[in-house]
Amino acid sequence: MPPTHHTLLFRPSPTPHPIPLPPHISRHCIPTPLGILELLSAQPPPSSIFPSPRKKAILFQHGGFGHATIWIPFLTYFSQHGHPCYALSLRGHGSSWTPSFFSLVWRYGKMSMAHDLQAAVDFVMDLECEARGGEMRDEDLVLVGHSAGGGLVQLFLDRGMGTVGGLVIMAGFPNFGGWGVYWNWVKLDPWFAVRFFFRDLGHPRSPLSETGLVNKAFFSRGYPVDRVREFEVLMPEYESLVWPLGMMLSFVDVAKVLKGIVGWKDEKQQRVLVIAGEKDTLMGVELMRRMAADYRQRFITLAKSFWRFHGVEEGASDLKAGSDDQCGISFEVIKGSGHHIQNDLYWEECAERILVFVHQL
Repeated sequence: MPPTHHTLLFRPSPTPHPIPLPPHISRHCIPTPLGILELLSAQPPPSSIFPSPRKKAILFQHGGFGHATIWIPFLTYFSQHGHPCYALSLRGHGSSWTPSFFSLVWRYGKMSMAHDLQAAVDFVMDLECEARGGEMRDEDLVLVGHSAGGGLVQLFLDRGMGTVGGLVIMAGFPNFGGWGVYWNWVKLDPWFAVRFFFRDLGHPRSPLSETGLVNKAFFSRGYPVDRVREFEVLMPEYESLVWPLGMMLSFVDVAKVLKGIVGWKDEKQQRVLVIAGEKDTLMGVELMRRMAADYRQRFITLAKSFWRFHGVEEGASDLKAGSDDQCGISFEVIKGSGHHIQNDLYWEECAERILVFVHQL
């Protein structure tokens, strides 16, 4: 049995990359000016099972200490339901190019990661354009972001780096900032600061340096420890600190995020889905509920001007803030699930909720 304490390194993991993939998942290499990015792909079964037109494509974005392979359960699930699926490994993660310790930790922040996401979106759009016979609408792409990747997908739309047809934020960094997230982490692990600043000299993986710490932060109590050990083997040796630090205060304009989502038909349609894990000790249900409420309130206040922006004749002027109406924004809680909803015990329930959301777009 591997030791529960991980030796902190200041160089890339010695684990051989790329790791083997299931036969139904393929690996693409996205060229960027600084290096190659890993993109995993899972395509739907033959068209005889899912006839044309091609269903909406889904791009999954991991968060801190993540990588594309954490999405294998979702890639499998959604491709089997007819959706072409993709998952990106940001720089320093998975089989993507790895910066030096100093560069990743202190140089490459949220905008650097957003540019990686933009490269992936462009690459996926090109692949889908070819698969669809030369036409791929922005409306036919759905972005799903987890944790710090949930903040990243919001930033991508806020900065006008692309437009999509739907947005799913899974236990993501809230639009109003992440101070509450790290306060939750300190409450979960009272020795967080002592270990980080003194024992581990500020190493980014300090809060996740033991199997027990990974288990408490990322998974529900019932998640098997042997699977936690399998999970942590593939975690990067170090992570960007300036990426989450850049999202500690309010970092997006919700109106701009909403305007980056296209294809709205009426005020009842939901094109943003916020998901919380009931047992998530980091993001927590209340932070996610507050984010969904922020999006819903902003959606309502935009009202007629928002619909004119999207070319819709009838607006949502009769909707009222604080009503029970979903008002374009949906909120779901996955009972029993920890922070890594896509890998925890109830990941299939989460996938089903997302599938329902995607099908109503």
